[in-house]
Amino acid sequence: MADAERRSLSNYISSGWVTGLLPETIREITVNGLEAATARASAERWDFDITVIRIGPQIFRFLTAVPKGSAVLTPTADKLRASFRRITPQEAATLKPLRVRVVTVGPGDTIGTLSARMMGTDRKLELFRLINALGPTSTVQAGNKVKIISE
Repeated sequence: MADAERRSLSNYISSGWVTGLLPETIREITVNGLEAATARASAERWDFDITVIRIGPQIFRFLTAVPKGSAVLTPTADKLRASFRRITPQEAATLKPLRVRVVTVGPGDTIGTLSARMMGTDRKLELFRLINALGPTSTVQAGNKVKIISE
């Protein structure tokens, strides 16, 4: 049995990966029928809600961050938690995986034309710049290799 399966989710949260953890806030919960735990943390100018959810041997981690003292931490974290669920086999069958592909920049290609080919996001330009480590004033040249997300 894997380490993640043996360990309680409360112990998992308190195992050292959360900076500023407030141990007294750790509690075991259920999210849409799934084993879960939550806690709070505070560091520098930020307050955090930590949620971990187990499905089999996998543990999913969600961190919600807001400026210290903000009243929106609880409702935001609650909404995030409530949205997590196991998908049905029918839903899984309709999914098409996206892939990172390396393409060669062609003559006339720009960051704009290349990012327009991205799939799986409404923020194509931002994601293109992020995965290619391109700043706001960066350009591409014919022959460069870049990554795009596609089917």
